[in-house]
Amino acid sequence: MKKSKALIRTQRKSIDEKLTQFLPLRTVLAPRSGWIKAIRESLGMTSQQLAERMGIQQSGVILLEQREVDKKVSLETMERAAQALGCKLIYALVPQSESLDAILDEQCRRAAREILQKTLHTMELEQQDVAPAEAKLHEEELASELKRKLDSRIWRKYL
Repeated sequence: MKKSKALIRTQRKSIDEKLTQFLPLRTVLAPRSGWIKAIRESLGMTSQQLAERMGIQQSGVILLEQREVDKKVSLETMERAAQALGCKLIYALVPQSESLDAILDEQCRRAAREILQKTLHTMELEQQDVAPAEAKLHEEELASELKRKLDSRIWRKYL
């Protein structure tokens, strides 16, 4: 079932509000040894003790810690390790810019620029040049329309 544009806008706003609290965490870097090993060691827990708490072999903890550093660990395994460490796994995709809405705005501008570039090139060949200010206005209007309609061209890969 396809979602309505209004529902998608409401959903985007709601998610943006939830993600706001995570924005300051974008600059937090994971410890070089990974969170599991760093927290385990900070708690004074050995890899054998963590293994027992997780119900796995000690070699499994060593492998888990390395897989985390290599970014090859599953969320399920991270959750189990977090619980065994008395922690809670928090998982979120945090926008690199200030919001999902800002990501969409930028992508709409990029798409509008690409779409209009072809038209402006044709007009230039026909000696019907458009002033830069007018071209910018057209770009802004098209970007706004693309966003309002959530046009599929927004996410098209332009070459």
